[in-house]
Amino acid sequence: MTIDHAQREPTTQRDPITQREPITQREPITQRDPITGPDPSSEPAPAAAQEATADHTRMGVGARFTLHPATDAFVDVIVGALAAGHAAVPAVAVRTDDVSTLLRGSEQDIAEYLTTVVAHAAAATPTGHVVATVALSRGCPGEVGCTLPTGELAHVAPVDLPPTGLAAAAHWALYPLGTVDAMGPIEEAIGRARAAGTWAGAENFATRLEGDLAAVLATLVDTWTTVGRSVAHVAAHATVSVGSPSARREPSTQREPGAGQPPGRSAEAGDATRAEGER
Repeated sequence: MTIDHAQREPTTQRDPITQREPITQREPITQRDPITGPDPSSEPAPAAAQEATADHTRMGVGARFTLHPATDAFVDVIVGALAAGHAAVPAVAVRTDDVSTLLRGSEQDIAEYLTTVVAHAAAATPTGHVVATVALSRGCPGEVGCTLPTGELAHVAPVDLPPTGLAAAAHWALYPLGTVDAMGPIEEAIGRARAAGTWAGAENFATRLEGDLAAVLATLVDTWTTVGRSVAHVAAHATVSVGSPSARREPSTQREPGAGQPPGRSAEAGDATRAEGER
């Protein structure tokens, strides 16, 4: 009897109990939450498609925020607010973890998303008091390379946000990074806030903004994008408060001249000096 020693395909072993063949391992499928939308950590587009990449993607535009509703039912308020933001601006990619929520999208979309989320949270909170911490970043390092010449920096139009009817106050700081002249862009941003009517004076380590929630967030975003026209990496931070029971009752125009900085210093100089100290 001749034994055939030719190489054969290995026989697939069946499970002795179920008599089924084992399931072949597959590549994991990226899950997308129905509330938060697409995963913002997905792989970047191939190099061949870079020319068609939107400016906000090319410049590494993004935001992180944390929402603090003043209610015991904060989980329901936060989840509902995130759902409202996704329904209003589905193009924004969102990823939430145990610390904060990451947003990736255009400047206009991010501004709309933040406005919607904070306004919805305030309406859903019985006290009406909500605080949000917001961090914005654009440019290198980290998200994109640091070799972009100034001529390639994006010029972004001011955002368009309808009024919400909610009075808000914020402590705001702006950080032009990797540039010798940080004070020039900061002073320009303060001037834009004054022109927008949201500037409310200098505070320790920050500038105070007041106005409709949409106007305050628009100032935060527009000053950040304007500085981004000449500075490759710009970050901004704000703590935004809506419905605080300790909100100031007096109009900001009646505050004492020079409040928030040493005597003899202008408010603008106080703002800029504090921002430089934080940088």
